[in-house]
Amino acid sequence: MLRLTVLEGPDKGKLIEFSEHTLSLGSAPDSYLQLSDPYVSHHHGQITLAGDRWTYRDLGSTNGSVVEKDGNRTELEPGGPGAHLASGDLILIGQTVLRIEVVEEPQPAIPEHTVVAARTLGDLTASRQQQLESPDDLSVGYQLEQGISLAFDPEEMLDAVLDSVLTAFPAATHVILLLVDKKTLQPRRQVARVRGEEGRVEEELPVSMSVANRVLREGRSLLFQDVPAEFQDSKSVLAAGIRSSLCAPLWTGEETVGLIQVESRGGRAGFSERDLDRLTLFANRAALAIIGSELCEAERRSQLMRDLSDMITHDLKGPLTSILGFLQLLETENLVDDQREYVQFALGAAKWLSVLIAGILDVAKMEASEIQMEREPLDIRAECEEALSLISCKLAEKEMVPEITCPPDLPRPPASRDLFRRIIINLAGNAAELSPTGSKLTISGALSRDSDSVVVSVQDEGPGIPPEHQARIFDKFFQAGSRRTSGRKMSVGLGLAFCKLAVDAHGGDIWVESEPGEGARFSFSLPLDVAPHAQRAA
Repeated sequence: MLRLTVLEGPDKGKLIEFSEHTLSLGSAPDSYLQLSDPYVSHHHGQITLAGDRWTYRDLGSTNGSVVEKDGNRTELEPGGPGAHLASGDLILIGQTVLRIEVVEEPQPAIPEHTVVAARTLGDLTASRQQQLESPDDLSVGYQLEQGISLAFDPEEMLDAVLDSVLTAFPAATHVILLLVDKKTLQPRRQVARVRGEEGRVEEELPVSMSVANRVLREGRSLLFQDVPAEFQDSKSVLAAGIRSSLCAPLWTGEETVGLIQVESRGGRAGFSERDLDRLTLFANRAALAIIGSELCEAERRSQLMRDLSDMITHDLKGPLTSILGFLQLLETENLVDDQREYVQFALGAAKWLSVLIAGILDVAKMEASEIQMEREPLDIRAECEEALSLISCKLAEKEMVPEITCPPDLPRPPASRDLFRRIIINLAGNAAELSPTGSKLTISGALSRDSDSVVVSVQDEGPGIPPEHQARIFDKFFQAGSRRTSGRKMSVGLGLAFCKLAVDAHGGDIWVESEPGEGARFSFSLPLDVAPHAQRAA
């Protein structure tokens, strides 16, 4: 359980206790810890429990977050990985100071009809030795290893694990494989096999969660020898006729990624402690295999996307260069007003497509540290105006007239003119695509609070970005927009990834603030002083 006390700020003295997996804090009414601090964003940060460790993460706030441990302060990057928490730590956001206290909850007594398999090297080694002494156990263990080794993708891996476990436990009527989020331990997918039925079952079996929640909470294998007595208040368990159940966490040695549950329903015989040892070994081997297959699949998809990107850029670059050349030549001819306007629109669209293709190439170059960057002092207003002129056709389609606000004495940060314009083009282009016709688009430049950088923001009036997508919004090929709008044109999902890489190359930060239904505000900083290593990189 976690106890938070407000030591300083408008809500001084406020105290809450929390025992779930996720706690949100901010000024929004739906925040678990609502703060009236004017310098705290709507959804400022989030505290999550993974295993036995609490972690605080800044969700991309305007004013940032600081975690203080024994007097040492750590500034958290908005949307970054966060910091682990322990009793006595402080979280500093806006004018508010929160003190953290981790309270150990008393563990309930284990009923006599429940057997626990502790996750220790000695227990596992002893169980493995017992298996080697049994030809039957050796046979089913070999079947599991063989099934896993022949699986070439995650779906085949799941089938191999389900089939092997069902074969290994003759008393089993149901085998359930539950995959969870590694940070929050919340279920993300469930598949099952039922003895005597073809194929696997994808829909959730509600009765399994009564057992699963206890195993995930305690992080160890459990044998329920008398399920009706253990869960006598659960109508779903009694209605399902579950007599005995085995459940083991899928543990990689560092984190829990799910669990395997074996059930005996109806009149079948129950399970033994030996079965519990066997399932614990199976679960540890299966966890590594499942994670390995998912990583391989992710790498395979990433390689396919790289190959596709190369093919698209090389196939489109040549014809597009010809189109641009002929349009520019046509623009010099004696044209009537309507004709000149049509050519200018076509030329703007072709330039926009050229920017998209260049973005795909540059993402790969930036990741390989192959891009060259020349810095020069930038006039933020003038560069924003030039960038917007390149997407004038897109803005005109949405009847949007952008507003640029910059103080006249705004310093000129040393930056790449080309990369800056393309950052603005991507952010403003996304805003135009997702915002309703005739809505407002505002680009602003201002000096940061500590006066060491210039902060540029792009604010739209679109549908906003759900909090669960904000942490991944800058990942390659991630398209939160396609989840929040319907019927929109699809993109390759590289625009925001390019923006982050370009800002990182300047030594700045980029973040997003958004509420569903209230638009989104993307901001990035450009340092005024270039660090020596950044100068060499440029």
